[in-house]
Amino acid sequence: MKKYFYSNGTEKQGPYSFEELKSENITQETLIWFEGLDGWKPAKYIEELNEIFELIPPPIFENEEGNESENNDFNINIMESDPAENGNTQHYIPKKPAMFKNVFSFDGRIRRLEFGLSAIVYFFYYFLAYLMAISFDAADLLILFLIPGLWFLWAQGAKRCHDMGNNGWFQIIPFYGLWMLFVEGDFGFNKYGVNPKI
Repeated sequence: MKKYFYSNGTEKQGPYSFEELKSENITQETLIWFEGLDGWKPAKYIEELNEIFELIPPPIFENEEGNESENNDFNINIMESDPAENGNTQHYIPKKPAMFKNVFSFDGRIRRLEFGLSAIVYFFYYFLAYLMAISFDAADLLILFLIPGLWFLWAQGAKRCHDMGNNGWFQIIPFYGLWMLFVEGDFGFNKYGVNPKI
């Protein structure tokens, strides 16, 4: 049976069987030697040791309620193993972020559809607030109701600007709101986060 030695930088360790070597904290740069090998070599250059360094996806952690933990709107689902690959490989796909999540936050990105729906929601909210102000003959009431509505609209507008790779202040440009309704967002990642269409 082949026996392996490795160097921890100051002294050699071993001999170990292959199974024993798996439990040692070796890295791809750890120097390895076994009988028949001419000189010490980094573990990454020894083909039979590749099995030790196979990438293993991190687990999906669960919170106390047993739900999957969230990570910045970019979660993963574990799908069933591909039968064509003998069940050894799991496929990971990103979850599409839910719309109207954190609607008062100015962070992240939203797609055109959510921005358009946000404008419609704001229109109806403003209309209802206006009717209530007229009914109670109180202009102050209208202003009070408009504060959260405007915050909602500005936050959603900022995230739509982010989706296009721009600062949220771009939404104050005249007619830029129409541009946000029709222009595609940045593909993939940009500095504001992940594509909301993924």
